[in-house]
Formats: sequence, structure tokens, C-alpha cells
Amino acid sequence: MKRRIPITESYLYIPVCTGHDLKNLSFYLEEDGEKILELRVPVDMSKEEEYAGSFMAEIPVRQFAGKTIIVEGDFPLIMGMTMENGPKRTQYVSNRPRIHFTANRGWTNDPNGMVYKDGLYHLYFQYNPFDIQWENMCWGHAVSRDLLHWAQLDTVLFPDEDGTMFSGCGLVNDHGLMGLPEDALLFYYTVAGGSSDWSKGKEFTQKIAYSTDMGETLTKIKEPCIDTLYYDNRDPKIFWHEESKAYIMVLWLKGNDFGIFRSTDLKSWELSQEIHLEEAWECPDLFCLTSPEGEKKWFFWSADGYYYPGNFDGWRFEQDGIRHTAYMSKLAYAAQTFSNVSDRVISIPWLRLENDGRLFTSSYGIPTEMSYVPQDTPEGGTDYLLVQKPVREFYERLEPADPDRISKQDDKLIYENRDHDKAFALSMELAEDYGNVYRWEINDSVILYSPQSGWVRVDEERYQAGLGYRKVFMIVDDRILEIFFDDGIRMGTFALKGREISFAMDESMAEKVEMFEVE
Repeated sequence: MKRRIPITESYLYIPVCTGHDLKNLSFYLEEDGEKILELRVPVDMSKEEEYAGSFMAEIPVRQFAGKTIIVEGDFPLIMGMTMENGPKRTQYVSNRPRIHFTANRGWTNDPNGMVYKDGLYHLYFQYNPFDIQWENMCWGHAVSRDLLHWAQLDTVLFPDEDGTMFSGCGLVNDHGLMGLPEDALLFYYTVAGGSSDWSKGKEFTQKIAYSTDMGETLTKIKEPCIDTLYYDNRDPKIFWHEESKAYIMVLWLKGNDFGIFRSTDLKSWELSQEIHLEEAWECPDLFCLTSPEGEKKWFFWSADGYYYPGNFDGWRFEQDGIRHTAYMSKLAYAAQTFSNVSDRVISIPWLRLENDGRLFTSSYGIPTEMSYVPQDTPEGGTDYLLVQKPVREFYERLEPADPDRISKQDDKLIYENRDHDKAFALSMELAEDYGNVYRWEINDSVILYSPQSGWVRVDEERYQAGLGYRKVFMIVDDRILEIFFDDGIRMGTFALKGREISFAMDESMAEKVEMFEVE
């Protein structure tokens, strides 16, 4: 089946029928036959008279104004008639987390290209705008001024003949390299060759795109900056290392092996180290953190939230030999730190939430500021523990909870927000003489913590947290729960049962309790 669509408006809309079989759609320019896009979209082949998709997926096409796009593939005539060229539409639905970013529609995973410039935080992300399942990896784009409230903009990278668009990073072109202005934004990403029919026989390579319009559109550079080293090497993360006067790239190579590369021109990269890190896999990051005493320490990071303290001289990372876990649970994954933020290290993870019947899948964690604390070991050495706290912007937006939503029943302190209009936060100091296990009822879930054994239980699942914590800070937003123990020395993110925010606890559990809301 073919559909001919003259382009007079900025967007092409494709109906998506979630839950149906995927079909290949190819997009060509009628004028010269050039193929511009290939997608796998769920199609309801049974429809003949009316085609009501789950939602309309949006493709920016303003660059093809005055031309005609031919859509070709296995789809019914009525679906082709539903495809249309039109202006921007508002498709946002309010029934979603308030301060955790979710895409308007579709599937999202790894955060990408996180960079700060001129008052805006840019969050790019792995994105399938054409279904609520993983496929068609693109780069979505959202911006925020406060790290809590995000506006989704146009999708900026789509699959091409070399592969789909896998993860990568962003940075400001501070040194005016590659013939681009100093305020240009540069993006390094993995092209996943062989991951689509269009790219069969090709391999994974690392490529560059740039933007001269504040990240709204990205221009791809055709040639790779790093050719294939291993089959599916991926996920470049880049930063400037002032001490050795070079840009540093960390890249996942294979298994538990990573590469560290150096460049002075951002085009040619030299491998300075291959490093093996126990159990680490993909999505690397390398950053320097500061302790409360002002001391510095380097940390190598991988997708599962495993981190490795050590030292870095611009060429080699020497780990201290201890692998740590940043999270209690496995929900948070593939976190990345922002580029071009000079006074703090800010991290955002992907939250691997299963689809719950809405037209978006997964979310992103509350942005956290990272530091570390040194800790003496029983062997007489020193360990280095990561500290994560919600960003300062979060605390600035907190307001006391509406007293009309707070009540007391049978020695229980209760909060209920059936309006779903704000996120909820709770700060407390646990009473030492309360007993063995602390208990909270949040939404339709039960959370338990045992300071004596160190475990946290969320419904039927148990996680290791740590012994003897007395300070607890919780964030509840839709079905997302984030717990920070003892000012961020340990944290965990969990999926709750139910989305309507409610909270209950025995008042005698805590010596001090403060309830907050944030919109």
C-alpha cells in the first residue's frame, strides 16, 4: 500500500494502534525517490471503514515543505487515509507524574545528551514515538528551567540507513572546534547498525550531531568519529579534563570492559585505556565529586548504578578495587550527569516502569546532586560512599502540605491527595525506641524498614538498605516512590501500587514529621 502526502505543514501524523503486529513503513521523497525514514509501527490490519488508532505519532517534516512524501508498507487503505500533514497538536494528558518527566506518548528509556545552556536544562532521551514498546530508537527532547517541570519539544534524531539512534551525550562547544561557533551544542551518539532492515549488514559506530539553534534541531555528521571496535560498542559520554587539556570519552566496549579515549579536536579520538570493571555494563560515566571537607575523588559509573571510586589523571582511571551500588532497587537505570554545570554534579536515571495502561511507558527519576563521604573500613583503609540528594530546586519548591488533606485516625497520621494535582514529600526522624520495624502505607502499597537487619520491603519485594538509619526523606509522585536515608547516603526508587497519592503511618514511629507538597 502507498500513500501520497504533499507537505504544506510542519508535521506528519501517523496513527498508532498499540498491541497489534508491527509492520514496516518506508518514507520516500516523490521528487527524487530518496528514502528518508523507515519505521516499525503497530498496525491493525482488520480495519476497512474506520481507523481509530491509540494515538497519532508526530514526525517533524518542515524541512520537506513544498515536496511530497510517499509512505509505503503493509497497511490497510483506511490507515493510509488517516495519515495526514498538519500543524502542531497538543497531545498532553494530565494524568501522569507531576515532577518526574514522562513523554507525551510512546516509549522512553536511557537519558541522553544532558546539557545545560543559557538557563535551560536539555534532556534528550531514547524514544519510540510510534508505540508504547521499545523499537525505532530516536532521540526525544525536553527542556526545563527548574529540573522539575519539563516541556517536550520535537523529536530530533530519527533512524537512518546507518542504523537506529542509540544513547550518547551532549556538550557545549566551548573551544569553538569543528568550525562551529562556541555556543553550538555538540552531541555524540551511537548509531546501531544492523538494528533495522534499512541498516542490515552495518555495525555500531559513534557519530556526531550539532545544533546551532539551542538544541531544537540537530544536524548529523555522516562520518563516524570512532569506527566499530567491538560488535555493539556504545554509549559515549564526554567531558573536558582541564588538568590534561583534553576531552575525555568513556565508552562501553564489551562485557564488563570500557574504553577511555582522548581528543583535542573532538573529531579524532585516541584510546588511552581499556578497563575491566566487575559486573559493570553499558552507559558509562566518569565524574569528579567533592566531599563535605572539599576533597576530590573520581568515580566511574555504569548503567546499573554500580560505581567505582578511584583516581583519574586524564589518561587512566585507577580504581580502588571496591564496587558499590548507588540504588537499593533495579528500577533506576542508565543515569547520566549533566554537562556544562560548573558548581555541582546532577544526575538523572531512567525509571524502568512497566506500562500501566496509559499511552506512555516509563519515567525519569528526580534529578539528584551528587557528592561523597569518606568512611573508615575495618581493615584500616578508607572507603568512599556516594551521596545523592534531590536537587536544590526541589527543596525550593516545597510548601507545607494542605492541612485539609491531613488527618489523624486511631493514632495514625494520614495524608490524602485524590486530586492528583501535586507531588508529596515527607521528612522524618525515626524514634529509636519504637520497635524493630517501621511501617508506612503509601498509595496501595506497604513499605517496611528494619534498622536492625537493614532491609527495606516494598510490598512483596525486599531490598538491602543499611543498618541504623534514622533520617528518612520520601518523595511520592503518581506511582513513583523515592526514599533517601540519612541525608542521601542511601537511596532507592520503587514502583507503588496505585496512582492516587495517600499516606499513613503510626505517629509514634517518628520524633519529628514534616509533610510537603510540590506542584
